[in-house]
Amino acid sequence: MRRRALLASALTAATTVTAGCSAVERRTEHTDPAVKTSDNPRDDEKYLEFLGDGGELAVVGVDPRFAPLAEHFHTWVSHTEDTELQSLTQRFVALDGDGTPPQLSLQGPFMGDSKPHPSVSLFRDGRAAVVKVHRFGELADETVFIDFPVVQWPESARRVVVESTVELVQAGLPDRIHVLDGQLEFDAETENSE
Repeated sequence: MRRRALLASALTAATTVTAGCSAVERRTEHTDPAVKTSDNPRDDEKYLEFLGDGGELAVVGVDPRFAPLAEHFHTWVSHTEDTELQSLTQRFVALDGDGTPPQLSLQGPFMGDSKPHPSVSLFRDGRAAVVKVHRFGELADETVFIDFPVVQWPESARRVVVESTVELVQAGLPDRIHVLDGQLEFDAETENSE
């Protein structure tokens, strides 16, 4: 009888320790990325380069299309093979103009037969158009390309800031969460004149 009680209490203790370990995760914030520009002079693309312990961890790029106002924002996120995309939030803010937020729409690549599909929200918050990808589904371990056509742009706005927050998961014991924060600024007149 004593052996059973001792065995039951040992199992309970082991289960408690195991459950506690699975809930532990390490969070690392990366808030000082290098800002780079495209080598192609006809391209307005800029990107944020985030470094981890072993070198490059992730790159978040934005390529606006000005003609002369913003018509598209092509964004992309690449990351190391040992990480998966957990979430992405991007805020598109027109710095000048009448103070109204841009109106964006969403275009692919969120199609395919595999499930779960990505979960995306697109809304306005003050002067910003905000995109949130809550779940990447089958695309979590790939480089993701997203196109945001501009439905309406504040007519007199020539400058835009794109603020990006990306969460990556690096599996392990414990899992490691990387939170990447950075922003890119574009000036339509400067970008077009180069």
